[in-house]
Parts: sequence; C-alpha cells; structure tokens
Amino acid sequence: MNNYKNNFAKLMSERLLELSIPVAFLVIFFYFPLFNITKTAFISHSHFTLSNFLQIFKSAYTLKVLSFTFKEAFISALFTLLIGFPGAYIISHYNFKGKAFFVSLTTVPFVLPSVLVALGFIILFGNNGIVNNVLMYLFHLSHPLHLLYSFTGIILVHTFYNFPIVVRIIGADWEGLSDEYRFAAESLGANSFTVFFKVTVPLLLPAIIASFSLVFIFCFLSFVIILVIGGARFATIEVSIYTYYNMFSDFKMGSALALFQAIFSLLFMYLYLWSGNMIKKSALKRGIAKKQNITSNKRTLSLSIIYFLFVTLIIIAPIVVIFISAFIAPLSNNFTLSNFAALFSNKYSYITGVSPIHTILNSFTFAGLTVLFSTMFALLIAYGLKGKFIGKNVFLTLFMLPLAVSPITIALSYIISFQGTFILNYWIVIPIAHTLIALPFAVRTMLPMIETMPPSYIFAAESLGLSRTRTFFTLDLNLIRPALIVSAIFSFAISMGEFGATYMLCKSSSTTMPVALYRFLSGRHFGIADASGALLAVVSFVAFIFIDKLRKEVKII
Repeated sequence: MNNYKNNFAKLMSERLLELSIPVAFLVIFFYFPLFNITKTAFISHSHFTLSNFLQIFKSAYTLKVLSFTFKEAFISALFTLLIGFPGAYIISHYNFKGKAFFVSLTTVPFVLPSVLVALGFIILFGNNGIVNNVLMYLFHLSHPLHLLYSFTGIILVHTFYNFPIVVRIIGADWEGLSDEYRFAAESLGANSFTVFFKVTVPLLLPAIIASFSLVFIFCFLSFVIILVIGGARFATIEVSIYTYYNMFSDFKMGSALALFQAIFSLLFMYLYLWSGNMIKKSALKRGIAKKQNITSNKRTLSLSIIYFLFVTLIIIAPIVVIFISAFIAPLSNNFTLSNFAALFSNKYSYITGVSPIHTILNSFTFAGLTVLFSTMFALLIAYGLKGKFIGKNVFLTLFMLPLAVSPITIALSYIISFQGTFILNYWIVIPIAHTLIALPFAVRTMLPMIETMPPSYIFAAESLGLSRTRTFFTLDLNLIRPALIVSAIFSFAISMGEFGATYMLCKSSSTTMPVALYRFLSGRHFGIADASGALLAVVSFVAFIFIDKLRKEVKII
C-alpha cells in the first residue's frame, strides 16, 4: 500500500513538474493579459461598470458590425460545408488514382498564410485580375465584374480557405460508417433519400458539428481577408477591435468587443471539442465500409471529375498565379526578375521600415523561436497529460483556450498589460504571441502520439539501467519523431504566415513578410508583393510536402 502511495505521489509530482513551465507561460502571457482586458472592459475609475459592454448593443455601428460578423461567419461556414460535403463522400466511398494527392490538399489551409490567399485571389479575381480580363475579352464587357471587394468575395475566399477542413473531418468519420446501417434501413423499405437524411446524417452529426464549428471560428476571427478582400465597407468584430485601438485609442470599447468575441469563440470551440469527443466515443462501434472503384459508375465518375477539377482549380490556381505574376513586370507584362531583385534592395524600405531582405530574416528568426517554444511546451504538456487522471480535461481546456482567442485580442491584451515594459518594446513579444497561437495546434498534434506510445518500451529501457532522461533521448524521441516534426512544421508555418498580432505589435525594425506583403498591396506595389508572396508560398509548399509525407503517421486536427 505504501509503495502504491509513493508511486502515485511520484507520478503526480512528475506531472506537476512537467506542466508547471507551460502553465507559468500561459499565466504570464495569456491569462494575465486576458484578465487585464476583462478589467479594462468592466472597470472605470476604480468602479465596476457595464457601460462599455452595453455600448456594444446601443451603438448603431457596433450592432452593424456584430450582425455582419455573425452573418459572414455563418454563411461562410455553411457554404464551406456544402462545398466540402461531396468531397468527403467521394474520398470515404471510392478508391481512385490521385486520391492521395486530393487528400493531401486538405492540409493546405493549415500551412497557407491568409494574406497569401488574399493576394492570390486579387490576382485571379480582382477588377484587373486574370478572370475579369478573360471575361471582358470573350464577352466584350465594358466594365469588370466586381467579384472581390464585396460580401461575395469574402464568402468565396473563406470557402476556399476552409473547405478542406470539412473534407478531412467528415470524410474521416464517414469512412468508418458500417454498411450495415444502410442495409438495415433499405431492408425496411427506406429509399436512398430517406437513408441519407435519417440514418447517415444523424451518424455524421458530430463530425458535421465539429467541422462547422471549427470553420465558423476561423471565419469569425478572420482579419486580413476581411481587411484586404472586404474593403472599407465591411468591418467585422476583429477589424473593429483594431480600429478602436489604432484609430481612436479607445481601449475600453476595444476590450469590450474583444471580450464579447472571445465568449462566442469559446462557445463554438466547446462545440468543436464536444463533437470531437463524440466522434471518438462512437468510433469503436463502427465497421469499415468497403470502397468501390470510382470508375465502376460512369455518372459518379463524371460528377467526381467535375468536382475535382473545380476544387483543384480553386485551391491551386490562386497560388500558381502568384508565382507567374512574380516574374511579370506590372506595367509592361514582360518577363522580369526585377520583382525579386527588389527583395534584396532598399528601394521599398520607406514602406516596410527596413529592407525587404530584413523582413525575410525577421520572419525566419521569429518562426525558429516559435518552433523552439511551442515544441518544448507541447512536449511538456503532452507528457503531463498522458493517461487518465482527475482534472485532465480541465488542464487540456486551459491549454487549448488560446485557439478561441483571436491574434488581435492577444495583441491588444499585450498592449494593455505590458505598456512601458521591455516585453512590449522588444521584438521578443512577436515570437511569444506566435507561440500562443501555434501551441494548441502543437498540442493537438503531439498528444495523441504520446498517449499511444507503449509504456512497455520505457519500462524495458529503465529495467536495463537507463535513466528516464536517457530513455527519453534514446527511445521516446524516436517513437514520437513524426509528431514532433509535424508539430514543428505547423508552428513554423503558422508563425511565418501570422499577420494580425504581428501587425499590431511589430515596430519598423521587426516587420515580417506578411506585414510587408500587406503594405505592398496597400501601396499598390504589386510586383514586389508578388515576389514576396511567391517566397512565402515556397515556404508553405515545403511545409505542405513534409506534413504530407508524415500524414499517415500523425493525426492532424
């Protein structure tokens, strides 16, 4: 009995030690700043007040912003669900050549910077974009179609950016549905329509809720796409938080809006996590459905080809056109290398504050530090949460909470909490913010691999006289290497593409590639914007290749 108590006490002390460092990091750089935002929203002249929060519902401007934010997030998520559902059906029911490539494409939104997506859509669908030029030439139109800089444009870009999430989550769950349910329903006289809506959809409901909730959160917290694609007429809560801080220096209203946004983000994050747990609980009760060859049904084959062409075009085309435009002179449309030459000159330093090459070095430096911090913390969290114990879900929720808080809110909380300190005035604040944003993804990648690691290997190593530290470096790292690499790549890609928090926190000397790219676009310097975007795309493409190679070994999202 004493040995059991001693082992239990030793185990708990090890868990507390492993979790203490990431907990301390989150307390200092997430919960304390979040507390200060709450205090700023509810405290005025040392007294509690609801006036700032109530002003959200009294102001015609903020009511319009709230209405538009919920509207664009809901419609974006709905369209994303509709576009992704056929893809989920195809990959879960059929085998075909190129299936692995299509499934690989579902990784794209996790490694592609949103500012890069915005640039690709401007080149493709802008007023002077490729699509408009082709349509005007073919149909002799006098004016271009306003495909972007509109509500339609926002929905279009959000759908492109997020529909692979639907394909991945619903497709994986649908693949595990046994045919027995369909056979049973059909034997009772149900037709295909009835089987789909009364059998299949209810069984897929947790996956549908999970994918819809996650897409809703991403669209609800969208910043750069609204800023670039929506134009001045459209403002979301995220854009308004930035506006109240940057233009009006109104921290109280900015904090109230940030808090309101965080509450609803948490609600949908809870739905995502709850539905994810429902998928896990029901997975053991399901068989594996047999897959047909897609060529066995001509109608299905024809519809699938049309769908895949559409999807491949809408995913690949915006990135391909960035590469093509990077080698074209904006005015003459001739082949040129001058756009890339500008990246190594000081010609545009007046826009970025530093030379473009310096912005590249900043991005890689911040991304490297983000990888170091997020991977280290994710490892400690995953080992600390391994196995079953009381309070595990509470700890996991606390570590995942940054996923529900927008980068703009994180930046605003830092400005309020660390004003006048070296943290805010030093470039280290940017990789700290990036680490907070990347950490939930790193934990979600690392935790399943570490939880399924056979403990017998560790016991065997320790029985041979190896210390736990030596066992970790000689055995554990080899077993979890795929998850470790994917976690590092995700963190690197997230940091390289992060815009919102960086845009609010960076000084001129710490400008990154996404911020520089946005400034080039705002100044209509499309040549260097294309070159900078092409370089960002290369980084994203390399990240995509590495993650794709490890996709079968590591669960992603």
